[in-house]
Formats: sequence, structure tokens, C-alpha cells
Amino acid sequence: MRAFRMKSSPNTCCHELLLICLLIPSWRTSLSADEKTGNVCKVCHTETVQDFLSHPHSEKGLDCDACHGESVKHRTSQGHTEPDRIAAPHEVPALCGGCHAGKGSSTIQEQYSSSKHGQLVLAKARVRAPHCGTCHGVHSVRAPRAIEAQCKRCHTQLPTGCSATPASTKSPVSCANCHGAHLFAVKK
Repeated sequence: MRAFRMKSSPNTCCHELLLICLLIPSWRTSLSADEKTGNVCKVCHTETVQDFLSHPHSEKGLDCDACHGESVKHRTSQGHTEPDRIAAPHEVPALCGGCHAGKGSSTIQEQYSSSKHGQLVLAKARVRAPHCGTCHGVHSVRAPRAIEAQCKRCHTQLPTGCSATPASTKSPVSCANCHGAHLFAVKK
């Protein structure tokens, strides 16, 4: 085994750091969300963790465990072992809807579930359809323009109204101008 090093470097095997974490009991039980995400997950998932640390979920104290579970086998494996949970597309609305209820007479999850996209996802249809993470991002938040780009990946043939010059120069033509955020139906 190489010499003991506290900081990860390009020469440090991710499993060495994990082994150290496992051998020092206080590291297993007293890590804060930021320490855990930064010190344990970042060793192998550098870019994903970097994205997540700027996400509102991280800012509110959530860590990888919130969606992926404790994942002890994943963190301590010598090879590739899946985390405890990786939400399948049809599970994502319930996972996100557990915290993101929304405002109004119906919850975001109810709105999405009644949409054409939601019905396809929840029915596990062979036709791919977007779920919460497709539009909003998973480990990092998608900007409005990036959300629109996601829509246009499938909706390539747009009605003329979608490409018209906006009535106001203050707001550009946007899918959200006409389509409800989670229902996706044309607003009336």
C-alpha cells in the first residue's frame, strides 16, 4: 500500500481513500453532507459532485444519499457496484414529488402525471418521454434555454406560432409562453 495521504491526488486510488474512511470509525459516522459528498463521492465522481455542489439541493443540505441511499457497497467496492438506488424514469416523478409539491390546487406530481409526457413515463412506454430530470437536470440545474433545447430534441416540427417574432421585445418566444410547466398542454 502507498504512503498514507489525506488529500486525493491523481496518483491516489479512490479505493485507498475509501479504505481510510472505513478504517477510521469517526469518519463513517460524523461526516456532514458536504464532507461526505466532497470527500467520499468526489474521489470517483469529480465532475458530478462539482455540479451538485452548486445545485440548490446541496445548498439545502442534501447529499448523494437523498437520492441514491447509503450505498455502502458502492462506496466500498473494489470494482463497479451500483448505488442502492438509481431511479428509473417512472420512479423519478415520485422521488422529486416527495419534496417538490408545488403551489395551487394540484401538486406538480399530479400535473405531470396527467400530462401526455407523464402518462408515457409512468406507463413505462417504449416511447421515450421527459421526466423531471430531463427538463430540470439531475446533478446540476438546467437553464431555461437548455430546457428549451431539450424540448426541441423531440419536437423538431414546431407550429409557426412557436417561431414567430415575439409581441414584446422584452421576452423572447419560449415554449413556456404557451405551454404549462408540468402539464405541457397549451395554456388557455
